[in-house]
Amino acid sequence: MSQIQVDGYIRVPKGTTVYPKGDGVEAPSTREQVVKVTNIFDVDVKSDNFYLLLPDDMRLRYFDSNGGKRPIDQDILDFTDRLTKGDYRAVEWSSKWALIADVQHAEPPARAKAAKKADKPTKQPVTKQQKMVTGSEWRFTEDAELSYKVRNPAYATMREDLASGLRHLPSHERTQAVDARLNELGIKDHLEEPWGIVKAGETFTVRGKLTSGFAGGQDVPMLFRGEKFTLPYSSLEPYIELVVAQ
Repeated sequence: MSQIQVDGYIRVPKGTTVYPKGDGVEAPSTREQVVKVTNIFDVDVKSDNFYLLLPDDMRLRYFDSNGGKRPIDQDILDFTDRLTKGDYRAVEWSSKWALIADVQHAEPPARAKAAKKADKPTKQPVTKQQKMVTGSEWRFTEDAELSYKVRNPAYATMREDLASGLRHLPSHERTQAVDARLNELGIKDHLEEPWGIVKAGETFTVRGKLTSGFAGGQDVPMLFRGEKFTLPYSSLEPYIELVVAQ
């Protein structure tokens, strides 16, 4: 398991539950395949993909508890502990992901080895997100109105109401039907909220980064104007530059 890493390869056995990145429904893999890992992320109770691991009845109870109404039920934690084999991480490739406990390390396929040998090694430029390490200081390059995401309180209620009216369908079909209806109604699991206006030249310090932010984005806890808060990286990226120490 320790050999599995980003840019390495994994074997996804036939029958492994594979989850789509973004919209869609999980399904067992129809064949064994070897794929290249593009990301490794957490799927514990603090992540936004955790609920995807749960059957419908547990999922609804999880949404209730995650909204602060009550602690997460122990049977949900026991179920996911068995499902993940205690390793609450997932591996992503292409537009799909699976639990890291369900896949195996694999050697690169022959064609990948040949391509790597033929290609001249190129040094990839460091991205802005990679530069955003804890303690780094950043400057806003222009005036901007920042936003953040919060959970939509109507999402879980509407999902439960729709699911209750489709109890006659098998679980898999019911989930697809509910997702399709929510998408048709335009009801999302999060809402965009304004954070406030910033001026060009203002700076902030990064206090940390979350590996799996809300609604698929990466959240950046940071210190700004003497206050610690969290914003999605995507809402900051167009307006910031790294302050290089003199």
